[in-house]
Amino acid sequence: MLRVARLPVAGAAAVVGSLVALALVGPAGRAETCGGPRPRDLPGEAVELAAGEGVWSAWLAYPPVADETVTVLWRVQAGTSGDLHLRGSDGRGGRAAVDFGPSPVLPQLRGGGLQWPRLGREWGTRLRFPHAGCWSIRAGAADRAGVLRVRVGRPEA
Repeated sequence: MLRVARLPVAGAAAVVGSLVALALVGPAGRAETCGGPRPRDLPGEAVELAAGEGVWSAWLAYPPVADETVTVLWRVQAGTSGDLHLRGSDGRGGRAAVDFGPSPVLPQLRGGGLQWPRLGREWGTRLRFPHAGCWSIRAGAADRAGVLRVRVGRPEA
């Protein structure tokens, strides 16, 4: 588990530098989120990332790679009203493409075989990030919303 000491820091450059350094630290071979909670392994080769209170994502390929489409399932612990809304950005004007969805998953197909211990409605999406770097994905439905930060890797040469 990554532990971070809370120290007073002066200056925006020092704060940004610290966040970049923390985003790159992690177990060998595992990309960390960009300042967000650590990924949690799920049975079936998927990785869960929390986007906020009652908002979760299950990545079927993780970490995502630039310009490759990745399937992501979302669960939102909310009422049955409201659709899932997603918006991915890199903070510099770049936008992630939603190649499919968000589409509600039929109750009999929920989790697609994943043993995913989260309650709520489930949606399926296919996302594509145009370049490597730190991306923010805003996700929300009904009365729940959150922001997920994920590091997108470079394609292998």
